Amino acid sequence: MSLTFGDMTFIESLEDIGTDLKVGVSFFDDREYFFVVGKDADGQYNKVSLCYSCDVGLSVGDLIGAVESVSGVMSSKEIYSSIEDKYSEIKNWITGLKMNQNKVKMVNSIVLMSNDLFHSNVVDVPFNKNLLALPLFVEVMSGYIKDGKDYSFKKSDRILSALKKYQKSLAIFAEDVMLYEKNTDPAEALTRIDIGKIPSLSFSGYTTLINFNLGTEKRLTEAFIPDTFDDLISYLLNRYVLNYHFYCCANCRRYFAFSSNSMTKNCSRVIESAHYLKDIGRTCHEVGRLRAHTRGLYSDETQLLYQRNYKAAFARKKKGQISEENFTKWGEEARQMRDRCINGDISYDDLEQWFLNNYLKD
Repeated sequence: MSLTFGDMTFIESLEDIGTDLKVGVSFFDDREYFFVVGKDADGQYNKVSLCYSCDVGLSVGDLIGAVESVSGVMSSKEIYSSIEDKYSEIKNWITGLKMNQNKVKMVNSIVLMSNDLFHSNVVDVPFNKNLLALPLFVEVMSGYIKDGKDYSFKKSDRILSALKKYQKSLAIFAEDVMLYEKNTDPAEALTRIDIGKIPSLSFSGYTTLINFNLGTEKRLTEAFIPDTFDDLISYLLNRYVLNYHFYCCANCRRYFAFSSNSMTKNCSRVIESAHYLKDIGRTCHEVGRLRAHTRGLYSDETQLLYQRNYKAAFARKKKGQISEENFTKWGEEARQMRDRCINGDISYDDLEQWFLNNYLKD
């Protein structure tokens, strides 16, 4: 069987989307493709409509959130709150309806209302995120198609609870099984871990062939249609263990996956909020590469600038123009600023201005 879809973002009829909707997944070219698939009139999962994609591992990393505090990057608690808030907004809207609405219109409205969870907030930057929350909202669409405003939300509530549960167990999986610095062989690491602490790797569902319409190109690849949301998670983890390693991005501190021939320390996520406005809209990989270039270009000049100012301050201290206490305090701050410049956190001009603004004298 072959499923064919392109880049649909708006549903024109129920025939476009089908019924009993699920989220399937396919891998190729080191990307994950999540698609909405529904049953046709014959009861077969042949209707594929919406499609979202991200680089491998970003879906899991987005749900886990930043493992350390980073400006502009959500923690696991903030990630879950954003999903829960959007779900509650849509749920309250549906339960507050006086009568059933046009089902096609409702599906499109749910897509529109949840879009900010799945698309970048940076204008004109195509980027998908939080894709493991997609099954939650697709279940609401499916429930409304079947039951209208009388949908009970029991199944979608269970998916929301599962998302919170998976935040912790996926973090353990990422750290203790997939993280390259700990385990160069994830399959071997899997045999040593307490399996009760990570998601199950057993799944049910089925695989099929799917045609991706990529512009003028069509790609035939394997796709997985899960029975449940848990099956989707388990299938993803199996693919990771067999083909990838994880790394924690040096910039945003979120996990991502890489194959053995594409190791990098920075992920491909788009920076949506940052201390430096010039970084917004760039990817972590681009920013990391620029900072590495800056460190190589300016590390010698930075050290010379630091030494010149340090020697001048030391000379003033020797002459009694500066107290030992003030010199010690200033010297520690100067070293910290030098290291920030070498690490790319501030520019050479920023460091030079700091020395001008902090000219040491009693």
